[in-house]
Amino acid sequence: MKRPSRVIGRVPALTVRLRMTLVVGSAAVLVLIPAALFGPNWVEQELIHDVLDDEAALQAELIEPLLGLIGRSPAAAVPLTQSAQSDGSASQSRPDSVELSGTVAGDAVFLAEQAGRIHEDLTSLDRIGHLDGLLQITESNRQSGVPVVMSNGVAAAFTSGEQAEARLLEANDLDSPVITVFSLRDLVYRVGGAELPRAEPVAAGVSADAANPKQAFGTSQKIAFASRSFGGIEFVVSADIGNVSRSINRIESIIWLVVPIAIAAQALVAWKLIGRALRPVEQLTDQVRGINSGTLDERVPEPGTGDEIDRLATTMNTMLNRLEHSDTKLRQFVSDASHELRTPVAVLQSEAEVALREASATPVDVLASGVLIEAGRLQRIVDDLLVLARHDENRAMQSAVPVDLDDVVWEEAARSRRVPVDVGAVSGGRVSATPGSARRIVAHLLDNAAHYADERVTVSLAARPDSSPASSSGPASSSGPETVLTVDDDGPGIDSADRERIFERFTRLSEARSRDGGGAGLGLAVVKALVNDLGGRITVEDSPLGGTRFIVSFPYSP
Repeated sequence: MKRPSRVIGRVPALTVRLRMTLVVGSAAVLVLIPAALFGPNWVEQELIHDVLDDEAALQAELIEPLLGLIGRSPAAAVPLTQSAQSDGSASQSRPDSVELSGTVAGDAVFLAEQAGRIHEDLTSLDRIGHLDGLLQITESNRQSGVPVVMSNGVAAAFTSGEQAEARLLEANDLDSPVITVFSLRDLVYRVGGAELPRAEPVAAGVSADAANPKQAFGTSQKIAFASRSFGGIEFVVSADIGNVSRSINRIESIIWLVVPIAIAAQALVAWKLIGRALRPVEQLTDQVRGINSGTLDERVPEPGTGDEIDRLATTMNTMLNRLEHSDTKLRQFVSDASHELRTPVAVLQSEAEVALREASATPVDVLASGVLIEAGRLQRIVDDLLVLARHDENRAMQSAVPVDLDDVVWEEAARSRRVPVDVGAVSGGRVSATPGSARRIVAHLLDNAAHYADERVTVSLAARPDSSPASSSGPASSSGPETVLTVDDDGPGIDSADRERIFERFTRLSEARSRDGGGAGLGLAVVKALVNDLGGRITVEDSPLGGTRFIVSFPYSP
């Protein structure tokens, strides 16, 4: 049974699978939509460029003979003022005539006839809207006229309309692109679907509309214009791009049909693949969900693939190892603490029961003395447990202050113990600690030494200018001056194998198993925890007195 979806406010939280699918789908949209919008346009431009190149190659054969004629000085200067009628004959100038003013070489009448046809073609192109393309590519306008190179190499600028006129162009006026009369006639033929009718009489049986240029251009094609260089002169080329446009339109229709299908298919594939990829995670989740405090020994299977799933399983097993270890320590701690607390409680209960049964035979001072001893023992155990609990929780101790450790040593050494404590080697030394933590460290060390000593315990305290090497029993201290506390006894000593174990909680060596001979086994564990919290370290060595030496190094506090 799957857990219900977590809810944020009133909106169910999206699963990782759904979020990843949405990300993949969004990425597909961000890629495919711009490609569908701009891809066909780019392809169309490239195809149009290729079509214009092909058209320019075809026109090159017609343009090549003109290159030797353009810009030459005419062999003879013939002043002309002719007009081109619709039948091509020359007549006197009229308002609607075509006027050629200048000096040209060749037959002036032929030139006027050719100019009349060009004007007719330009007017027809103007009616169907293709003249604007020519004007744009030649960087001209209707007033300046379309620069056209005629079949004899003469370049002239022509305008269309009722006030059509032409003017000759000099060689230095050919900086802008020009169109040849051949390509102009070819353009007119292609856009009109047939040769444009001239001013001949309309044939019998043919309506006047059939001879109308506007009607003839009803089947005009889609034309693109460009300029290409031949012999250092820019010539206008035109090409029919209707097929290209139709093909691109079909491609766009197909793309807009395919894109939604592709996005949906990609999202579906992503949903399936992501679900398959996350299936091991779901299995791990189900397995971990079944592990509780009573089954911390269970582990999730590790695929051994070395990927993220394998690392996740390894991390989970490592976490379970730590939890099991912590749980074991906690259970052991609770068990040991309960055992240690049961003893003084049982003694207090026993003495109270005896006092109740034999009230007259139990002196009050004896009862109070016994209760006070066991209450003190109980108080020490509770205090030690509290210190260790705070240490385990990484709770910061009270604000540390400079403490004169020598004063603490002298006060604790003055307490009554089984053997005397020699403090002759104690000199001044300061540490940064709380008075309670410093007193507890010294008290536990002296109590432990006095318990095992035969006849003597010595204490020394001094400041060292440089730190000593770190020991495995505590963290490495930073370099700098230290305050070193040394406690020696002449007891049986501690084996090397037990020098680490004595700092574990509720640990008693064989000599201290009895209640009368030993404490709760918390003193040295408390010492190590407090020393570590103060940034110091504690080591155990053989004492020159024959017993054990405890060396505690604190960072020096001025």
